Amino acid sequence: MKKGFYLIVACFILVGNAFAQHHHKPHTDGIEPYYQTEQLKDYLKTIDPDYLPYMFASEEDMQWWKEAKFGIFVHWAPSAVTEVALSWGRYGRRPHHSTDGKVTKGVPEQEYNDTYKTFDPVNFNAEEWVEIWKEAGARYFVFTAKHHYGFCMWDTKTTDFNIMNTPYGKDVMKDIAEACEKHDMRLMWYYSQPDWTHPLYRKDLPHTEYNEQILYPQMAELMSYPGVDGIWFDGLGLPPSRWNSPKLLKMIREVNPKAIVNHRHGTPQWHMGDFDGPERGVGRFQVNRPWETCDVLAGAWAYNGESEPAPLSEVVRVLTKIAGNGGNLLLGTGPRPDGSVVDKHATRLIETGAYLKKYGESIYATQGGPYISGPWGSATYRGNKVYLHLMGHQEGPSIVLPQLPAKVKSYKALTQHQGLKVKNNKDGLMISYQSNEKEIFPIVELTLDCDVAEIQAIKTIGELIIDNASISSSSDKSDGFIAQNLLPGAGEDFSEGIRIKKSWRPDASDANPELIYSWDKTQTIQQIFIKEGRRLRKSDVREFEIQVWKNDKWDMVYQGKDIGSFCGVYFNEALSSNKLRFVFKEQQNLEINKILVYTE
Repeated sequence: MKKGFYLIVACFILVGNAFAQHHHKPHTDGIEPYYQTEQLKDYLKTIDPDYLPYMFASEEDMQWWKEAKFGIFVHWAPSAVTEVALSWGRYGRRPHHSTDGKVTKGVPEQEYNDTYKTFDPVNFNAEEWVEIWKEAGARYFVFTAKHHYGFCMWDTKTTDFNIMNTPYGKDVMKDIAEACEKHDMRLMWYYSQPDWTHPLYRKDLPHTEYNEQILYPQMAELMSYPGVDGIWFDGLGLPPSRWNSPKLLKMIREVNPKAIVNHRHGTPQWHMGDFDGPERGVGRFQVNRPWETCDVLAGAWAYNGESEPAPLSEVVRVLTKIAGNGGNLLLGTGPRPDGSVVDKHATRLIETGAYLKKYGESIYATQGGPYISGPWGSATYRGNKVYLHLMGHQEGPSIVLPQLPAKVKSYKALTQHQGLKVKNNKDGLMISYQSNEKEIFPIVELTLDCDVAEIQAIKTIGELIIDNASISSSSDKSDGFIAQNLLPGAGEDFSEGIRIKKSWRPDASDANPELIYSWDKTQTIQQIFIKEGRRLRKSDVREFEIQVWKNDKWDMVYQGKDIGSFCGVYFNEALSSNKLRFVFKEQQNLEINKILVYTE
């Protein structure tokens, strides 16, 4: 009896240590947002103690992933020929999902499912894929073994709905695993637990039959591939009881004790697994638990025609902002139906790799901080070096951040910016430099006299002041894209499995649309952040102005060009006004998704 009791206690200590490694208290002095994990702690008390040692990867096993910072996410299946989002572009059943029975458009279900009958990707070459990902600077690769509509891209024995029954008739995942092993590329399989096509999944809950006959055997097959580093689950927010997630994790880690697993095998708010995963949006500053943003280089999750990729500047800014907030970027692309990578996508990825060859030391194997990011940009660090990524547009000769509580032993510009000067004193950390339009933004390296991990996270922005503002616009598009969406509490649209914050769009006839924020009393304004659209893509704005109401007239305080996914403006001299106006002078298909205004 005592022996069993001590075994249970030992298991709880073991899982508690692993849990604490992913949820440790950082040096933040209460600045960083903490996640509530009481539900997960309570859940762990209810499961069979035999499963506890398998619930989390160790800090050591997570280290390669945390240092990687950049991965490639490939959504590919026979349905690529339809040129719509994988699974979500299908007009048919979505059993046990909130949208089941509400789908009104898409490729008819049977037509979509039958695409496997003609699937013959004669130009698929796993080694070419991996060589492109390597040249892109990616350190890991996540491939869709099975998406929600249930087609299996491997030689599974659990269903005939698999790649061996296509005209191609070969296991692409075997080739992928071998190519990754040959080129030293870390590999994870994406796997959707929901299977909208399989009759066992379409039955009423619980999913006992489906789990025993499909889910568990498929997981065993997937973990049999050599060199697989983990599983990227996509359970669509369903609770862990649907899959008996502890049993799943035990199966995975009995085969590969070092495997890592994301959070999507349980209720998202519980933060299960080894890392969190915000989708299509930069996660907030969080260094007390690993996280990863997944986003798409061009359009949808899968091949959607010869779509234009996001500009290099957009990719670099998003990757940098994510790294500065403590996360990884998993960037998606969808190969053509014939297996080849879209040329424009390959080119952009290779350009990203060229950038990382020059400046990757400020991204790879870094942590976010010590400065918490803001419209001015973001910071990363490694050892005693801090890398300042000055992505914002400054109005003035220099940018001033709070003083570093350490001595700056030396500094230099990693980018080709001349005239760099850095001073760190009671007035703050002052940085000035000469502009260089050939560079995307300046990167400044500081060498300190201490390990940066010893420095508590430092706030760089004041209070957000749009909470108590009112907003008006010159026009609103009639289909719900209203200016009120830019205030807190705005609604969301459902898109490809997630909820995306609604945006504002002006009427098509509005040649110079504008937005006005108003307050009851004068506000102090230091930094402004603008995000255009809800996708990673080229900016539709070519000229815009920021104005404040002063002396009974509008006074222009900033004039800019493109906006994109990240446009920050830093005012060296804080503004004072009770009205703020944004005028978009040259634009097409304008969509503004977010505006944030901060005090000193």
